[in-house]
Amino acid sequence: MDQRAIIDVVCKSATENLAGEIGALLGQELVCSDIQLNLTTKDDLFSDPGRSKTALTRMTVEGDRQGDCYLLTRISSAAILGGTLIMLPEDVIEESAQSEKLDGELDDAFGEVANIIAGVFTQSFVDKYKKTLRFIKQSVEDLIPTKIDPASDEPFPPGNYHVSRCNISIGDKDLGPLELVVPAAIFELEDDAVEPATATEVPDEQQPAEAPPEAGLTSEAEPVVQSDNPPAEPEPAPPAEKKPTFADAKKITDVVFNATIGQAGEEIGALLGHPLKCDDIQLVMTSKADFFSNHCNDNSVLTHMKVTGDREGLGFMVIQVPDAVVLGGTLIMLPEDQIEEQKNNGQFDGDVADAYGEVANILSGSLTQTFLDRYPKQLRFIKTETETIVPTKIETASDQPFPEGNYYLASFAIQMEGHELNRILLVFPAEVFDLDNEQAPDSTQESTATAAGQPAQSTPEANAAEQPAPGEWGGPPSPEATTAATTTQASGQESAKTPAQPMPEPTGPPIVLVIGNQKTDADPFVEVLSSAKYECQILTFQEEVKEFFQQHKVLGVVLIMEQDGEKGFASAIKLQSAGQPLPPMIFAGSEWTRSAVLRAVKYGAKDILLMPASDDEIQDKVSQHFKKAS
Repeated sequence: MDQRAIIDVVCKSATENLAGEIGALLGQELVCSDIQLNLTTKDDLFSDPGRSKTALTRMTVEGDRQGDCYLLTRISSAAILGGTLIMLPEDVIEESAQSEKLDGELDDAFGEVANIIAGVFTQSFVDKYKKTLRFIKQSVEDLIPTKIDPASDEPFPPGNYHVSRCNISIGDKDLGPLELVVPAAIFELEDDAVEPATATEVPDEQQPAEAPPEAGLTSEAEPVVQSDNPPAEPEPAPPAEKKPTFADAKKITDVVFNATIGQAGEEIGALLGHPLKCDDIQLVMTSKADFFSNHCNDNSVLTHMKVTGDREGLGFMVIQVPDAVVLGGTLIMLPEDQIEEQKNNGQFDGDVADAYGEVANILSGSLTQTFLDRYPKQLRFIKTETETIVPTKIETASDQPFPEGNYYLASFAIQMEGHELNRILLVFPAEVFDLDNEQAPDSTQESTATAAGQPAQSTPEANAAEQPAPGEWGGPPSPEATTAATTTQASGQESAKTPAQPMPEPTGPPIVLVIGNQKTDADPFVEVLSSAKYECQILTFQEEVKEFFQQHKVLGVVLIMEQDGEKGFASAIKLQSAGQPLPPMIFAGSEWTRSAVLRAVKYGAKDILLMPASDDEIQDKVSQHFKKAS
């Protein structure tokens, strides 16, 4: 029996024994199916961009052969195995699997499962192999397959590997593949291994063939005069960046957008306080003409999204006007009849438009985070201006709202209880995702208007409004996560492309805003603030705040939260939309959970005050954060 056959027999035996050993550890029936034993390369192993986020367990091999080997499984599956071992509640296990996080006790628990796997392979080699090999589990870490560089030494170097692979499941839960990856040299399979394709070698110094002497010239060479300063050799041009094939680039982009859309649905739903479901995802190539013929036909809100990082360009988020009204109105908790009225009238302006800008910020933040986590290049998405468009008035030949060319379109349906909503469309120039290296079909499977082989038109540079500095009140928690709302009003008179005009100096006295559901809620704060010589303005959640920023210098804000907090958070969004950098804000309430505190900080809370609070406690917060006008 040759060496390859021996190794396959031993590894197959170990893989078959995994189900019983892991199942006994978990106290659950575990099934291992579809066993495959392959010789491959690192490049081939990670060639599928659809690979899920992975838990990589590093192991060492000791004995007659020594080296490193690796166990790969989905990180969501590792969370399920670890959570099952320590008997976490099903909902907690499911939450950890969906969030693809493996830390703390889950990390330790999965480490025990990996120990069992190492032990099973060790025992199989002890029983069936002529040499001594022991597998020892070392550490577990996260791995993002789409970010792996095949030429680098991370997470392991290029080369030839033997892979023992099976599919694992517990009950009706399919946990996907489990793979043990061992360097071919450890199993003495160097001669059998599949070698990756290599470029033809070229000699380092290739001399041109000697030219025959010209007619009429003697064969004697004239003396050559040596120069004291020979000409310097020209600097070699840097190698051109190798772009992936269209098919590979499309696969990777599709994987990342699928992950983004699922995450964005959860985050927007959390922002709205209503579950939002995103489904029917469609990921296609399109052109401007196709987009406005087959995808965007009704009056819509178009939000510009500037792309920065390793690629630059300008993309767009498009949603029908009535849907934008519903999302924005829900966020600021407008009464249902008022949302319905504005929706039917197509009225998209004021607080509703500002609130919808926060929804677009959430989506741009989700895009940024998922692309930083999963995409090979560094891309960030920044929401800038917003405008309303009438698709039937758009001329294909013009550059407005964007020029003709090849585009990547990610569209998905949105569903929220109580409302009939349509689709959100995300459209980006093909070159942003390296999809411009060949003519791509549009969503109707026909060629786009650009001629084959002709490059797509370049995208104009976006003149985006500057973000507020991190930590500035009213600004983002981080540059990648969100940007300041720079929403264009429906009248089109204000745009991010026009420099902001300086605001007139307020003429009224400096004030502190105290905002609550009932004006009587403000009494403890007004008493302390008045004693400290602050002038107070008491408002309810329903009242407008912009005029106070225009007429007064606002030294601080006290926001008194209700028990459920939603109206208070809606009021915080109004403050964010006031068009001014916000002063320090103190959020006061009787119930604070960890998620409520994080949400308060997201909306600008400088400090949290637990109510009821004593005068001294209120005074301490006020003196710490509010500064009197000079």
